[in-house]
Order: sequence, then C-alpha cells, then structure tokens
Amino acid sequence: MTNDAEVSLLCPGHNCWRVEPCARFAMLVDAHAYFAALRQALARAEQTIFIVGWDIDSRMRLTPDAPDDGLPAELRDFLSALCERRRGLRVYVLSWDFAMVFAFEREFLPAARQHWQAHRRLSFCLDGNHPPGASHHQKIVVIDHCLAFVGGLDLTIRRWDTPEHRASDPRRVDPDGKPYAPFHDVQCMVDGDAARALGDLAAERWLRATGRHPRVPVMAGADPWPAEVSPDVIDVQVGISRTDPARDDLPAVTEIRKLHTDAIAAARDSLYLENQYFSSGLIADAFAARLREPDGPDIAFVSRRTESGWLEEASMGVLRARLCRTLAAADSHGRFQLYCPGVPGLGSACVNVHSKVMIVDDRLLMIGSANLSNRSFGLDTECNLAIASNGDARIAASIRAMRGRLLCEHLAVTHEVLGQAMAAHPRLNDAIRALHRPQGRTLEPFTPSVTEDVDAVLPDAMLLDPMEPIDTEQVVAEFIGHEAARTRPAAWRCWWRSCWYWPAWRLRGDIRRCANGPISGKCWR
Repeated sequence: MTNDAEVSLLCPGHNCWRVEPCARFAMLVDAHAYFAALRQALARAEQTIFIVGWDIDSRMRLTPDAPDDGLPAELRDFLSALCERRRGLRVYVLSWDFAMVFAFEREFLPAARQHWQAHRRLSFCLDGNHPPGASHHQKIVVIDHCLAFVGGLDLTIRRWDTPEHRASDPRRVDPDGKPYAPFHDVQCMVDGDAARALGDLAAERWLRATGRHPRVPVMAGADPWPAEVSPDVIDVQVGISRTDPARDDLPAVTEIRKLHTDAIAAARDSLYLENQYFSSGLIADAFAARLREPDGPDIAFVSRRTESGWLEEASMGVLRARLCRTLAAADSHGRFQLYCPGVPGLGSACVNVHSKVMIVDDRLLMIGSANLSNRSFGLDTECNLAIASNGDARIAASIRAMRGRLLCEHLAVTHEVLGQAMAAHPRLNDAIRALHRPQGRTLEPFTPSVTEDVDAVLPDAMLLDPMEPIDTEQVVAEFIGHEAARTRPAAWRCWWRSCWYWPAWRLRGDIRRCANGPISGKCWR
C-alpha cells in the first residue's frame, strides 16, 4: 500500500495551477474576523493593493463600529486615505461588470465608476471580459504581493456577521439601516510565495480587463500580516486552483472541478463540506459512487435551508432537491446528510451559508469562491486555495483543528466536547447527531424536496445552471418556444446576453427591464 507521504492530492497542471510555499496560513471564519484582519493589513500596505471581486461596494464598512485607526469607515474613502498617506501606494479595484439584473442591489453602474475616482492612484474597473452568460466570481485581495486573502467573501454590503449569528444583531444592517439575516462565510489568508502567485493572478486579471499593465512590487516591504491573527498552520505548501472559461485565445481551465472529484475519490473516513449551492451533477455522481461502497466515507454537508427568494428556490433549490433524491437512492448505508445551521429565534428565516469549504479526512482543506454548481466548474472565473497534509502529522492536526472550529461554531460546543463526541462516535455524522440540541444552536438535518408539478416544468441543469457559455437561441427556444422566439428575437437575445445569471433572478420580479426602461432590441451593454 502506498504511503501518504508519497502521494499528494495537489497536482500542478491537473487539479491546481501552482503549489507554492507560505510561512503562515490562517482560516478566517465569518466576516467579523476577515474584515477586521483585512483592515489592519490594508493599513500596512506600502506598494500595491489588488482587490478582485464579484461585487465590490464603495459604501461597505470593514467594521460596523466607528474605526479606531483614524481612517475613514467606508471602503472607498478608506482606500483613498491610504493612497493619500503613502505616496508610493497604488490601489487596483476590479469588480465584475455585472448583469443589469443586479443593478437594483448594487451601486448603479455609471455612478459607481465616477464615485470610485476619489484619488489618482486609486483605479477602479468593471471587468466584462468573459463569455456570454458568465461572471467573474473570484474574491481575492493581495497586499504588496506578500499577503493574500481568498475565499467566499466579497467586499460588499450585507456580509458582516459574527460567529454567533444571532437572530437579531443591531450591527447587522445595510447602508440604508435595513437588517439582514445571519451570514456565514469563510476566507483564508496566506503569505510568502503563495501570496505572490495570487498577486500575479490578480495583475493578469487587471491586464486582461484594462489592457494596461499594473504596477507589480519588485521587492518585499514591511510585513502586513495583522498581529492579532495567529496562523492555523505554518510552513505549508498551498495549492492554487482556478476555473476560467475558454476564450478565443485561451483554453478552459477546470482545475477546481478536477480537485473536487479527485478529493472525493480519495476520501477515506469523512468529507465535510460547506457550500451555498449544490446543483452539480458531477459532484452528485462522485458522492453517489462513494456512498455505494460498503466502507465509504461519511459525507456531512452544511448549507442553507432555503434559497434566497422564490425564483432561486424554484431553480437552484429544485436542482438540489433532485440531486439529494438521487443520493438517497444510492445511500444504502446512511452516510450522507445535509445540514443547516439552527439558531434560536430565527423563525422561518435561516442562516445564509455562503462559504465554500471542503475538508477531506485530515488530508485536505480547500477554501475558495467556487460553489458546488456547474457555473463554478466551467463558466465563471473562480479561485480556491488548498493545503494537503501528505502524511505530515503536524499539518493533519491543523486540518482537523480547522474542521473542529467550524463544527464548534455551528454546534455551539467547546473543542473538548467535540473531541469527546468524535472519540465516542468515530463516524462524523454520528458525532454530529450526538451533539444535536433540539432547542439550541445546532446543525439541523434536513432533506430538500420539490413537488412533482414544479419538478416537471423546470428544465434540466444545462439551462438552469450551465457549465459552458450559453447558447441564447437554445435558451429562448426552451423557455418561450420557437414561435414566441420568432416574434421578439432581438429583445430576448438582449436580455439573455446582458442579464443572465440564474441565481440572481431572486432579486426582482421586473427582471426584463434594462437601464432605460423595458427591454428593447438595444442591448444595455
């Protein structure tokens, strides 16, 4: 039998882009931890800051309270003040040139462009350099090419929350003072060569989007690592995996997809996952293959109970219910369980689980931006980081401890109590069940369902959750029929090209509207 030390789950050129060393790796759970660490690190930037996101809002605050560092609270003003304070600092902010359907939730596009131009060394760009129907979904911040953050959190509104996820927290409000539901997410922080590689990735994205080469630090300055954050593991190799759709001049990059399937196939005892979505048939097939094995691993999957809005529930929710039905048929040993975080006092609301985490035994930890959806495996740009123990007991213990932190948060137990439960119940789902508390903070098992009539009328995942660029003619024919497509072809093509992002349909009922009124033959872009 091959020794763990001889086999790595990270293979450059196959399931990751590069494997680079870092001296410190930290997992930051929830935006309270991430935003605080980020603000401290940004304040120490000397040469460059790259911010790459799916949504970046100039109004967001990295701390809900008044800052105590003498710098402005709102993101744009904070970054502008940093440029004013450090004469050599350049800041590059690159946000997805979002589909018009999101305009009701974000800063309005023309105003956003002008609003960001607060300092000549603060550069803002909307990146629309992607195939039709795709989005830029990476969430990356790199400081001086020597410290980087990657995960599920964008620098935008309605993200901040604490690990307690209280049903009511007066600090959890948007810029208009409106409260929002508890929000759970995970980011990670790396330094060293891993951070420099992520800086190269961000700089390349900027070049692609703007045609201009950004400034790149040639030598390291002062260490921006925030003193308040202790690393979870030191001296570790970090795998950087990407999704990038095919372009005219570049082939598709599917490293994240391959790392997921490789890791699932390699699991021995347990797979622990947190993810916003579960709509990928590829992942469901990989799960089902392991569930059919007599000695396969437990699969514990933490997600949100309901999708955000009726239309998303009737799309991504339906896909999840279909996949869970398939897994139930394959799970003769009872080893798959879907959970949602239970918080007293939430009523019909739920914790918005937005994290994208996978932990395989004590051998692999992956954190990033990729959902378990077809889009994230082929159509959108994504970035995930992973560490593998490769037989190193020190790194294996760190991976176990990071999984323990997540479980302790959701189950509201101490590490000692969790350790006792894991010792008494070697299988992961048995341990979680033993710690379940019906009346308190806990992980609630649930099984999503879909009615037969809804299931029958919804199309398959190829249209609801595409993995490849969208064929607008096919979509129009599927949804409105060939006869209707002939009557208003220009309007529908415009809408699909400029507004497609299925999960976003939850935002408004009037999704067929463009910036200047009802949609017409003139594409908004």
